[in-house]
Amino acid sequence: MKKVMLLILLCGVMLTLKATGQSGDVIRLEGEEWVLMAKPIGYDSLLCRRMGDFLPENVSRSTGNYSGYTAFWEVRDGYLCLQRVEADVYDEVSKKESTRVYEVKELRPIFAAYCQAGEIQARWFSGELRAGKGDVVRYVHDGFDRNMETERVLTIQNGKVMETQTYHNYRRAGLNLMKAQGEIVRRFPWERFPEYQGERIIFSISDFQMAEDGHFIDCDVRFIYLRSSREKIDGKNHPLALAFKETLKSIYPWEVLFINGKYTGEYRNFVMSLQEKTRPDEGDSARNVRKESFN
Repeated sequence: MKKVMLLILLCGVMLTLKATGQSGDVIRLEGEEWVLMAKPIGYDSLLCRRMGDFLPENVSRSTGNYSGYTAFWEVRDGYLCLQRVEADVYDEVSKKESTRVYEVKELRPIFAAYCQAGEIQARWFSGELRAGKGDVVRYVHDGFDRNMETERVLTIQNGKVMETQTYHNYRRAGLNLMKAQGEIVRRFPWERFPEYQGERIIFSISDFQMAEDGHFIDCDVRFIYLRSSREKIDGKNHPLALAFKETLKSIYPWEVLFINGKYTGEYRNFVMSLQEKTRPDEGDSARNVRKESFN
């Protein structure tokens, strides 16, 4: 069980390092083009496979656009409708890249079940879609995990747009969690935990909640992992978790992000390792567990 736990943590590290930001589709709202931070076609596995078969073999794919295409959308008669698909292709003979444009009439065979009144309506999709414009306020190098200055959140049910909300996002300066490890180590009440002397303690946290003025409110400590013993501890009400939160509350101000109506930190999920210093000349480590090798 201990070996399995270590393997899970290692896999989490590798997945984080390999994660890649993806380019979004494009949506026109009230005459303006917005970045759609999603690929709605990809939510249906059959449509995704059909689109992959439809695109030419020499389509240009990249780590930032695994699908190889960009779809253009518009809201018409209350429905999210596909307008066209563009794909870059590379000609081996001429050594040149060009863009192929596929209009609705060419795409209808793929989306035959969703054609209505000459439109391709995204009736296969239900959920929320985010459209953004302006500068990027928050960015995590993983899929569409980013936020822009202005965002519209579309709530969709079977292709029909039920609600649209507009948000204005911003970032306020303060201590970033990625750079806070040294300060947390210094402030952590190690004297209360002599049984963990010399132990590297790994905290897995989520739902980092902030106040508008930069004060830490709360977070979820999902679990605590002791590296030497390879023991996993439920972090909900464990004294180590409570001390960790206490330490976070003692730091001010934290960097604050106002994202889609909520004050929050930059990362939805975060893993940090702490170890008590044993020598006064030890330098602060800025490493995060994501970059550790678990040697």
